[in-house]
Amino acid sequence: MSQATLPATPQQSTPFYRDVRMIGILAQVAFVIIIILVGAFLLNNVRAGLRANGRVFSWNFLNQTAGFEIAEGPTFLTSDTYRRAFVVGAINTLRVAGIGIVLATLLGVTIGIARLSTNWLVRTLATIYVEIIRNTPLLVQLFFWYFAVILSLPDIRNAINMPGLGMISNRGVQLSWPFITVTGSGWRIWLLGALIAAVLVGIWQRRRLRAQGKLVGGFGVASLTFLLVAVIGYGVTYLTADLPANMTYELRRGDRGTLYVDANANGAYDNNVDRPLAFVLVNLLAEDGSMLATTRTDNEGAFIFTDLGEQQGESITWEKPTPVIISRPQMQGFNARGGLPIKPEYAGLLLGLVIYTAAFISEIVRAGINSVPKGQWEASRALGLNAGATLRMVVLPQALRVAIPPMTSQFLNLTKNSSLAVAVGYPDLFGVSQTILNQSGAELQIFVMLMGTYLSFSLITSAFTNWYNRRMSLKER
Repeated sequence: MSQATLPATPQQSTPFYRDVRMIGILAQVAFVIIIILVGAFLLNNVRAGLRANGRVFSWNFLNQTAGFEIAEGPTFLTSDTYRRAFVVGAINTLRVAGIGIVLATLLGVTIGIARLSTNWLVRTLATIYVEIIRNTPLLVQLFFWYFAVILSLPDIRNAINMPGLGMISNRGVQLSWPFITVTGSGWRIWLLGALIAAVLVGIWQRRRLRAQGKLVGGFGVASLTFLLVAVIGYGVTYLTADLPANMTYELRRGDRGTLYVDANANGAYDNNVDRPLAFVLVNLLAEDGSMLATTRTDNEGAFIFTDLGEQQGESITWEKPTPVIISRPQMQGFNARGGLPIKPEYAGLLLGLVIYTAAFISEIVRAGINSVPKGQWEASRALGLNAGATLRMVVLPQALRVAIPPMTSQFLNLTKNSSLAVAVGYPDLFGVSQTILNQSGAELQIFVMLMGTYLSFSLITSAFTNWYNRRMSLKER
């Protein structure tokens, strides 16, 4: 007996207003339309307000002459434009933020480890540091380090000498520092080549050792490769490089002047046209050709001879410098010349940001170390590793997987907190932009540029830390 079959009923499609996926797409489209409409409404209001005040939204003000000086960072003249002033301010912010992130990380990791030390004194001192710094406003700390510490140091005539390192005074720090001279410009290419060769050799060595089942990396071989190529490049540069042609000098008052390459051959030194020659040894000669004194040009090609008494110089000669020199600060009159100058405003801001941010990073590091199971410590001790090797090879690599994401927020906070530089007179991005705003009246444009620049800094920092976090994360099979 055959079984009766029911006739097939046509399948009804779900109405779009009941389809979850379609509703989600329509909601997103509606949200984008609302954002565009709100943005257009605000933009129209801004344009109407500008027209009511007889003003036009334009970026032409960036080409106007600034008319003010910037004491820190790249060379800036009063004849430069607002555009260059904004760039110099951004570079000054990066100088503080970049170095501050590195120093705060090193200090924070050290304090975080110290907070877990078995030594009572070390652990207590680290705890006191963290509790005091975290619970004190950053602005107060900046005032303390700048006004109460740095400006209270001895004046330049009684500067504190650090043999071989430099000197400290209320004008900042003068560090002994290596500089590449005019004959060492070609060595930079060798250094770049040495870095590339070191990276390639390190990757090759690491893969070779991993294929052999060894956990040792290729850092040692990579370092030796870098040093070998750099030393060879230094020797080649020293033997082949020479001083540029068309060199001349401008001697003023018989004891000071500028050594430069006369680019326009007019016999006079012109800023932004002629190239000053830095760190070249110059000799002052008397009228009869006898040598009166010897000195070295600074990073702007200027030189000055001291202790001449009543003697007056008539001409100078110069000698070919080595590709790299160690410039050490020296007192000349009431100023210190040479070395790497770190001004008190920069030093106070950097010190305050590093110490403040390191306190928060230390707590992140401590939490990351505590997240590592106790069995990891016990297993490493069972393998014969001491406390230092256990921390370096077993605990910290696992702790970083937990610590890196919140540390990213602290890096971003340090960058944004650098805007407090205006409190100590350091010309960072915010301070320079405020000066441009007061002179040009372009409030909206300046704030758009500020927000875009700080957003760019944050996105770049986040991209780098996210990349590193992916490298440190566990790879699932």
